[in-house]
Amino acid sequence: MIKKYISIFLSLAIIFSVANFAAYAEDKNMIFISPNGNDNSSGTIDAPLATLSAAKEKSKALDGAVTVYFREGTYTINNTVNFNENDKSNVVYKAYRNEKVMFTSGSPYTGFEECTVNGVRAFKKEIGKDADFNILFNEKTTLSRTRYPESGYLYVSEATEADILPGDTKDDPYHAGFLGMYIDNSKFGNFRNMEDVEIKLLHFWKDETLLIKSYDEETGHIAFNKTSTMRINKNDRFFLQNVFEMLQKPGQWYLDKAEGVLYVIPEANDVPESYTVWGSTTETMIFVDGVDGISFENILFRANGFYYIPEREHSQAAYNAKSCISYQNAKNFYIKNCEFKDIAACSVFLGSAVQNASVENCVFNNIGAQAVYVHGENIDVNDPAVTKNITISNNLISEFGRTYFNAVAILVIHANSVDITHNEIHDGYYTAISVGWVWGYSYNVCYNNRVCDNLIYNIGQGWLSDMGGIYMLGNQPNTVISGNVIHNVSADPEEGGYGGWGIYLDEGSSYMLVEKNLAYACGSDAYHLHYGSYNTVRNNIFALSGESQMRIVSAPDRCTPNDGGKKTVDLYNNIILTDKKTRALSHMRNTSTMDEHNNTYWDLSLGKKLYASEGVNPNYSLSLKTAQRKGYIHSPIIADPMFRDAADFDFELSPDSPAIAAGFEPWDYSNAGTLSGTTIG
Repeated sequence: MIKKYISIFLSLAIIFSVANFAAYAEDKNMIFISPNGNDNSSGTIDAPLATLSAAKEKSKALDGAVTVYFREGTYTINNTVNFNENDKSNVVYKAYRNEKVMFTSGSPYTGFEECTVNGVRAFKKEIGKDADFNILFNEKTTLSRTRYPESGYLYVSEATEADILPGDTKDDPYHAGFLGMYIDNSKFGNFRNMEDVEIKLLHFWKDETLLIKSYDEETGHIAFNKTSTMRINKNDRFFLQNVFEMLQKPGQWYLDKAEGVLYVIPEANDVPESYTVWGSTTETMIFVDGVDGISFENILFRANGFYYIPEREHSQAAYNAKSCISYQNAKNFYIKNCEFKDIAACSVFLGSAVQNASVENCVFNNIGAQAVYVHGENIDVNDPAVTKNITISNNLISEFGRTYFNAVAILVIHANSVDITHNEIHDGYYTAISVGWVWGYSYNVCYNNRVCDNLIYNIGQGWLSDMGGIYMLGNQPNTVISGNVIHNVSADPEEGGYGGWGIYLDEGSSYMLVEKNLAYACGSDAYHLHYGSYNTVRNNIFALSGESQMRIVSAPDRCTPNDGGKKTVDLYNNIILTDKKTRALSHMRNTSTMDEHNNTYWDLSLGKKLYASEGVNPNYSLSLKTAQRKGYIHSPIIADPMFRDAADFDFELSPDSPAIAAGFEPWDYSNAGTLSGTTIG
């Protein structure tokens, strides 16, 4: 027995010795950073460094994978930290044992004095005439710019050809750039520092941000500081930002660049002696180019700066937005369990030649543009610089597009094998997920993508037009859109509510599988195919949307890919639920390009009284029987699908549903969104 105990003791001793040796070996590849550290220290847990830059340099001397641990506290990055081919690869930068670590940027401003501005209590501080920033924040949130009018909008009174940029096509309905416009001068004041007042103009799928170059008080003509992105029309909506005369509510701020004075309207309990705010001029905190395996984990990124570009902007999807973290020419890295809050523009950018990367389990809130922006090049699929194998999964994204209203929460341009799964996305002014950047049937490197099991809601909110909860574009073979739940997508009602779609397959969208999605309560249509070929749409629930449930442009002249085919879509085994004569299908131009069969149709209020239309106008609707007689609809199941409570948006089916009997396959749509049992952020 004694020998047995001695044997056990020796075994345990050996195990502990090995474990201690492993820990020692691991310690040699650990670097520690603390807000109280010193960059001349050794970088151990007892003698930590102070900055990310110092740790980056220290890691170069180490072999193998390295972990850089940040101790609890705030780390200010006022100059971009650049990683390149000379830096150590395979380094993880993470919080130590889940301590609260924040990366931020900005210069602190203290020592305010109390004053009165526009009849209300304010704080002010002289900060110098060279100060120029667009973001101001305190310990809790970003402060807001002023708005005129405080609610509602102003409207363009006239837009003339004389203001069109020379060289632009004058009759282009969308892309003629304007150098100015006329407004109602009775509703426009002679504002302080007029050249710093921002015009925020909302039209089509773009929000223009333009400065005032000059203003003619007599005629009401405004000249812009740069060309507008898109055509300006009479009655386009706009409002003004950064108006000194509107500075009067707590949490608002104004930088008088001419005087070099910062003004803030404080909360009631704020006192100037202890008041601190930060203004940031750093757009990109971290830039990785040419080095692999640079990963970040369990870190809060908060409050960076931004500047609008002085040139004419791209019209789509906040294309020009700068990012807080940027990668290109980089592989095998991840960003996980991080939080991005109060980010001025884009949070994470994955550019050319990014491969085998993931953004997972992160929280994005109050984001100026995109949460995740993937932007490769449309090059040969075998080119080593192709952007591919990206995973964007299990993230919570809310209040995106706060600076650039037409920003997409997750935007993918020219990349393949991208998995966008189990994200919850809500409260943005434009599309939630967009994949593709080739209009029509031209070559597209974008293929083999998965947009699955995402929960998307409260998108658009009536500000812009031409959007979808999920937006797809171009030829994308082997691309799957499945398991998503999308609701409450609404477009600008002042442009006729045009384009508030649930799933939107835009020009040339082809070779895609759309199945087991639930899209409901969208302002326009639950599903919309602009034009495309060889798509399969099956086993979806499209319900209770405003104009129709499915809109399919099936004209043969828009359905001609390179192989000469004339097939738009196979559309079968779906459930289409309407209410009060809202159309089941619309824009059905040609029966030969659309194979519709075996779908279940029902009207929540009127039962079997169902309608469809060959065009867009609901006043020219056909009864479903007439649509069937004309060959648009084949072997329909016209019966109550037996949802548990569709009026209250509960779409669980009874096992006795006639749709199930006809071949519909139920799925658990509660699986959409972030994964239960996981840690996010």
